[in-house]
Order: sequence, then structure tokens, then C-alpha cells
Amino acid sequence: MYIRKIETEEDCAVVLNPSFKKLLHIIEGEKIFFNFGSLKKEVQVRYSRFLEEDVMEVSANLMQPYTVPDDLDFDWYMKGRELFVGPVLGIIRGSSFNKITNYSLKILLRWVTDYRNIKGLVIVFPLSEVQPHAKFVRGYAFHPHSGNGKWVEGIFPFPTAVFNRPVAGGGDKYRLLEQITEGRFFNSKGTGKWEFYSALSKRSETSSLVPYTEKYRDAGQLLKLLDTYQVLYLKRRFGARGYGIIQVRKEEDSIEVTNVVKGKQNKEKLHTEEEAEQFFSSRVKKNRYIIQQGVPFESDGKQVDFRGYLQKDAKGFWKLREYIGRRAKRDSVITNLRYTEKILPGQVALREFYGYDDDQIKSAAQKIEKACIQAGESLDQHLGHFGDLALDFILDSHGKVYFLEVNGNYGHTSLQKLNNTSLKEQIYKSPLEYAKYLSGFSTHAQP
Repeated sequence: MYIRKIETEEDCAVVLNPSFKKLLHIIEGEKIFFNFGSLKKEVQVRYSRFLEEDVMEVSANLMQPYTVPDDLDFDWYMKGRELFVGPVLGIIRGSSFNKITNYSLKILLRWVTDYRNIKGLVIVFPLSEVQPHAKFVRGYAFHPHSGNGKWVEGIFPFPTAVFNRPVAGGGDKYRLLEQITEGRFFNSKGTGKWEFYSALSKRSETSSLVPYTEKYRDAGQLLKLLDTYQVLYLKRRFGARGYGIIQVRKEEDSIEVTNVVKGKQNKEKLHTEEEAEQFFSSRVKKNRYIIQQGVPFESDGKQVDFRGYLQKDAKGFWKLREYIGRRAKRDSVITNLRYTEKILPGQVALREFYGYDDDQIKSAAQKIEKACIQAGESLDQHLGHFGDLALDFILDSHGKVYFLEVNGNYGHTSLQKLNNTSLKEQIYKSPLEYAKYLSGFSTHAQP
């Protein structure tokens, strides 16, 4: 369905081909409500045999001040006395317009690679456009018919569903956006490490899937936990890329500390409680770090962990798209990309790093998939509304899954290294598929 703006005698009218009479069950001159993104207006229905079947003419006044291109293809559906045309979907990018650069728009093209199936308006806009009672946004709409497809600046109806990329925390603008979209704003909250641990701990199905964790208070607390767990990790609550992580390992006559600073991993030995007090008080600030039980698994003397790509599909269900295994370089205490020696597809990693046979791989894969979906459900229940996540986890020597953290703003370099084109395409297209589902067009739209 294409929308064409026309001058009409009525301020609010839609004109359709007569073939729509049987579909809409609306006679000439009847009034219905026209829904287009945030726009909802009572309109009069008219029919014209001179109009193409795939074109809807709309009063120009009704579409003010929108600058919607007239060659975009839309879906539609009728619900009661309301006509819905769309979808109108949004991607939040940054706090203001100067954060939306040509480079960032080029990167965001990845998320509209499946536009032929999404259709409608896909709008990139900043948080500064989120205002109380907002009915429209200034932003950039994807225009597939401009060369190879590009973003066109304009004014558009406020989107029905919004995807947050990248995730930047919470705040008043985020809460307002949740209100405006009536809860159809996803990846709407940052996922700090303590918040992640708390969300999974609150749900019986996932409480055993996280290592024991506490907020850091002082060195005495840490040393007491070290006696219990032998290996601990100190992590910044909102850190990323492994920056600031400290591994603390209890040895026979000392404590080995590995501190990740500016791309380097510095090892030190602490021999007394006084040394430990001095070390941690100078480097770790109260309430900015968590202490987490270490549950490392090693292959060939090198640490191994996994990343699972968890997304909601076009029907709103969590799906584990894939998980990958990562083996760190020798002596590295973390497996972030710069410290990674080898990346393998998940089941290949289970065979190579764990020595699993086919039956063990199948059993582990089922356990991992179930745990990842349960983690996603726990985050939705206790933390926010999510639809696109990367979950980092460890499979210990007994085959037990332990989640380390979650990232809603994850990178895709690991996927590129795997050279799995179909997986990359699936991961890029899923957020807008889910957004379309939230907007109602996946289940109701007419063919």
C-alpha cells in the first residue's frame, strides 16, 4: 500500500479503490479512525475507481507536517472501526542530532537489510526528540529507492515501537519514551553487572545460574570471600570491554592479583593483609565494583567462555540464535576480543575445548539454550523490556552454566571473524522484526 497526499474538500479523508469495500466493510462516506504511527484521526472514507488498488490517497491536511515519501510500501490492517497503516518504527541513536553522523547512519543500514519484509517507515532519531505528548519526530527515514538505499531527513509521525541502539542507561527521557510508546520501547535500560545479577537471582529458575556476587565494600569483605571461593573477580558495575577487571586468586602463601589496565594485564603478589588493604583501597571504590565468585574453565591452560546471541523473533518469543566459544590467550584472565586466541561456533567449541562427543554436545546445547531463554525472561520480568542481547557465560567442568554478564550494546566483530553470513543477517534483521511485531503488523497486516 502506497500513501499519496492530495488536496480534498474534507480536512480528513482517505480515498481507496472500490475493491476495498468488501475488505473493510465500510460504505462511502462512513467515518473510521485512521492510525499512522502516533497519528490517530477520524476520517471519512471515499472510493474512486480511477485509483490504483495499491494506493491510498490521504488529505494533505491530515498528513501535516509529515514529510513521508510517497514511494514507500506500507502494510495495513483493520481492527473494528480503526484502520492501521504502517509499521512506523524507530531506532534511538544518541542524545542529540550531532550524535547522528553520516558514519553512524551508514552503520545503521545493517539493521534495515530486510526492509523488503519490514516495509513502512523506519526512523532514526535522537533522545532530544522525545518530548511530553510528542506526536512527531525529526529524524532520518530509510528510503530504499534512493540509490542503494539511504536515510532521508524529515519530520515523521512518532513511531509505534522503538529499538534502542546503543543502550545508554535509563533516565527521564527513557521513561517518557516508554510512556509514549505504551511499553513498546525495548532494550530500554542499561544492564549493569549488579542489576543483571539481581534480576537473575530473584527468579527461581535462574538464581542458580549466576556466580555468587556482592557489592564491594572493603578489602576485609573481599578476603573473607576469597577464603570461600579461592578465585574472585572485581568488576566495575557498568564497565565494558574488560576494562578495570581485577582477578584475585588465593595461593598457598600469597594472593595473586591480575589488574586489567589500558589493554595490559598486570600481575602482582600480595603477601599480607596490610598489603591487600593498601592495594584494594587505592584501586577499588566502594559501590562502584562488584565481587564475583570465579568459575573459570581452562582448555590447554587458557580460559574459555561463551557468548550467546539472544533475540526475540517476529512472534515475540526469545530465540538463541547462536552461541560462540572463546579461548583466551595464555595468562589472560579475561576473554574479551583483544585477549582472545580463538573463536569457534558453540558446538565446535564444545568438541575442541571440552572434548565432548556428539551426545554430550547435544545435551550441553539443550541446557545452554534453555538457560539463555530463562535469563532473557528474568531480565524482562525484573529489569526492563529487552529484545536483543548478548549473554556471556561459562560452562564449568561439571557442565553447569554460569552467566557472567549481559550486553545490550554488543559488538559484532566476533561474528565477522566466524564468517557466518546467514547468522549475521539474522542478528541484524531481528530487532526490527520484533519491533514490527510490537506494532501489531506481524500478526494483523493484510497480504
